Amino acid sequence: MLSIEKAKNLLKDKNVRLTPQRLELINILSKDNKHWTVDEIYHVLNENMPSVSITTVYNNIHLFIELELLKEIQFGEGLSKYEWKKEEHYHIVCSDCGEIVDIWYPTLREVESFAKSISKFNISSHSLQFYGTCEQCSKG
Repeated sequence: MLSIEKAKNLLKDKNVRLTPQRLELINILSKDNKHWTVDEIYHVLNENMPSVSITTVYNNIHLFIELELLKEIQFGEGLSKYEWKKEEHYHIVCSDCGEIVDIWYPTLREVESFAKSISKFNISSHSLQFYGTCEQCSKG
């Protein structure tokens, strides 16, 4: 997982100012193994920094994605969630409540190699998401 210090150093190396808002966002996003919506990020940041606008959050999310500190997970129909950059993995998503669980598959890289071998494409990345009903929703 990407450490806070590595993230700070990356920002410095790219000549991006370490503003208090950016530092707080890094602390928030790196702390939990969570999949965040923009609104969730904004509300947590706003608790500590009430003057921060949602535009600031959007701008920094896009910057962090560009710098590969954050990963965007798209679920179609304009719904995206964001997670702190960590080892490559897949997701299982509850179709009822939207809970997301990370799963690590030991041969993740082999999927890209296989796709390249059968398509002759130069594969740069891939994503795979599983959908189902979580244990909590299955009980209800």
